[in-house]
Amino acid sequence: MLANMPWLKYNVARGLKKFGIERNGLKKKLLSEGRTRWLDMGSQRFEEGFMCLDLASGEDLAPDLAERYYSANIGQLGDADREKLGTFDLVRLQHVFEHFSFEDGTQLLNFCSSLLKQDGYLLLTVPDLRIHINGYFTNYRHMGYFVNYAQRRIPQDAPPSFLFSFHAHQFGYAPVDDPGQVHKWSYDYEGLTYQLQKVNKFKNIRRLDVLDPWASIPFTHNMPLEDLCVIAQKDPTKDSSTEDS
Repeated sequence: MLANMPWLKYNVARGLKKFGIERNGLKKKLLSEGRTRWLDMGSQRFEEGFMCLDLASGEDLAPDLAERYYSANIGQLGDADREKLGTFDLVRLQHVFEHFSFEDGTQLLNFCSSLLKQDGYLLLTVPDLRIHINGYFTNYRHMGYFVNYAQRRIPQDAPPSFLFSFHAHQFGYAPVDDPGQVHKWSYDYEGLTYQLQKVNKFKNIRRLDVLDPWASIPFTHNMPLEDLCVIAQKDPTKDSSTEDS
């Protein structure tokens, strides 16, 4: 893959949108089928149509937003939360899944499956490990946005290995005393697919490239220059399977 390919694809997507060519196929499909119950986990962005779930209390939210908010620790969700939340046509996690170890990630995927209606969609967006590996080998020259962000914490003359470590460990993205912001795993497409297959609850697993007809910014890709976006459907034939240990 060319080191600047994500940048090129992102600019093509921007150009298409500028000329009114915005496919947004996933959102359009869900709306056309009347499948409008959507959950955004680990977010308080309150995009149109989404209910949000995050750790903050939500006490200061305006009433209209408070109705669309559920306060909980994603790493400690259980049966009581499932009962209160109900089921959804779409569950989305954007730059959330990498904050869990692969063991905890397995449990989170099982919980997400339990929140989905039959044939409901799970959308996962994480930093693409391959993009950052390319960045490491090319001195991150096509990822200036990331370099600027990383240099809030690391020296400006630091080598590419420091930048890569900053990504891998989320070092400096958030206050040091906020362990919930630490990256605990890195994924490429094969790794994320492996996790989804391991829980044995999903079908039709595939990658959504930023130029895919189903893709759009920010509905599927919220950090398109480094995103790996994968979509899968709940498989009702595997709904009663046992969880992997």
